[in-house]
Amino acid sequence: MSTDIVQNGKTPKISFSESVHDFGQINEGDIVTYTFDFTNSGDGDLLITDAHAQCSCTVPEWPKDIIKPGEKGNIRIKFDSNGKSGNVTKIVTIEANTNPKISTIRIKANIKETPLK
Repeated sequence: MSTDIVQNGKTPKISFSESVHDFGQINEGDIVTYTFDFTNSGDGDLLITDAHAQCSCTVPEWPKDIIKPGEKGNIRIKFDSNGKSGNVTKIVTIEANTNPKISTIRIKANIKETPLK
C-alpha cells in the first residue's frame, strides 16, 4: 500500500478537535486514558503509519485502516503515572501520509506524589 502524500491529485489532512488534553491533578501510580478525535479534512485517503511517545509510560492506539475524506477517527492515549511527580507533559508523534507528515498531540498532568508508608 502506498503512503504517498498526494494520490491522484488528492491530499489527506488530519484535523484534531483538540491537540492538548490536561488531566489536571492525578495521584502518582494512576493510569489514565484520553481519546483524541480527528477528521480527515483533506480530499485524499488518510493512513496513519505510526504513533509513538518518547516514554513507554505513554502508549497510543490508532486506527490501522484507511480513513476516507470526511470520515472521523480517534487516537486513544494511555498514560501510566507510576514513578512520576509534579507537572508533566507527554508528546505523542503521529506519522501519516499527510503534509506535513508529522503531527503531534499532547497530554498534561499534575502528579501528586504518594506519601511513603
